[in-house]
Amino acid sequence: MLATCYLTTASRAEQSDTVVADLESAATSIQAGQPRAALEALDAVERIEPHNPWMWFYRGLAHLRLGNAYLAMESFDAAMDRLAELGDPDPQLTEAARRYRSQARRQAFSLSWQTGLAYDTNVTYLGNVATGPGLISGRKDGKFASGLQLHYAPVAEEDQALVLNLRLDHIWHFKTAEFNFQDYGASVRYARKLDRHWEASLQYDYDFTLLGNQSFLSSHALTPGLRYHWDLPEGPFRPGTTGVYYQMVGQDFRFPTTRAFDRDGFIHALGVEQSFLFQLLPGSSRTGELTLGYRAEAIPTRGSEFDRNQHNFLAGVGLPLLNPAEPERFLILPDKELLLRFNVHWQTADYDNPSLLDRYKRGRSDFIKSYTWSLSQKLMEHPDYGELTLHGIINWQDARSHLRTDGGGRPFTYDKVIYGMQLEWTW
Repeated sequence: MLATCYLTTASRAEQSDTVVADLESAATSIQAGQPRAALEALDAVERIEPHNPWMWFYRGLAHLRLGNAYLAMESFDAAMDRLAELGDPDPQLTEAARRYRSQARRQAFSLSWQTGLAYDTNVTYLGNVATGPGLISGRKDGKFASGLQLHYAPVAEEDQALVLNLRLDHIWHFKTAEFNFQDYGASVRYARKLDRHWEASLQYDYDFTLLGNQSFLSSHALTPGLRYHWDLPEGPFRPGTTGVYYQMVGQDFRFPTTRAFDRDGFIHALGVEQSFLFQLLPGSSRTGELTLGYRAEAIPTRGSEFDRNQHNFLAGVGLPLLNPAEPERFLILPDKELLLRFNVHWQTADYDNPSLLDRYKRGRSDFIKSYTWSLSQKLMEHPDYGELTLHGIINWQDARSHLRTDGGGRPFTYDKVIYGMQLEWTW
């Protein structure tokens, strides 16, 4: 696609047939998902014309596809320097180099900030930290949320990557201040390519959570994982990556409680993930993504009330909304990505011991269904100022539990819907 445009310039026509052929071969290899073959062709060009800006541009694209973020940035810088020395003979190529350099820089360093408003029909705080009926308010409320994430990869190479992340998340409710939430977290991940397909990784996460503006939970997580990257020919439906992981999470709840309700302890989890790519429209290079996952959790605690086994089933689909008349362009804003996502999460939990909260002292069993729809419209893309995206989000959660209190209530049986709008800036 790019080669056709750039190979018609006057400066390219003056180059040798060998250089032209090798540049064309490199562009074709990149489009076919073969960046290594592209680099071999570009090495031959560099021996003849080491200052050729097109050679450096395609070299940057090849390194970008391989995950060599720093080499890609160096190559795009070299391409722009050579073009500037020539008096910028191809503004299209200069702009493309700037845009792709921004993508490479985001692999090495990026900053993301999200902010938005939402309306919650039943304010709760659940997940892995439900401790009793007091954490389900049954009230409707609006809330303001914000989040900041910092990503830095001091090592971003084809065969290995070291990634550091910092995150700050806040939720402020208009009326139910006891559910105000803050999370301060950090992670470090090391990934190593074992061969062309296999990748091993190890990640450590730390999070400190406040609930109701008070210390609530401190957690540590260690996650070794293994991924297989499929490399199959282009087709209407093909696998993307297959991953398996084990996770151990240490939880320290920071509020006083009785011995039986002590939830401190370790979570042991085993998960598997699978992604698929599929073609949306004939004649379009854009693809949708289907993800499937399963996660089993064993949760022993120092107390007796919350010992349980959980099973999580996850599925999701991401669909770029394209114009059927122009398969390479989007609806609404033709040159700005419009993405529809739908995610499903089913969780079953069976508790090991008779519940002290249940009027009949039965073993507790929960089933939680969560469905999320989101529509994301990219509003701005700029290589220097970043990207601006508007998200519309709807989440419906339905929870059922066997537990009944002495008053006949069912505190863990509820429905809730969250409607929200979020603005995200990424640099």
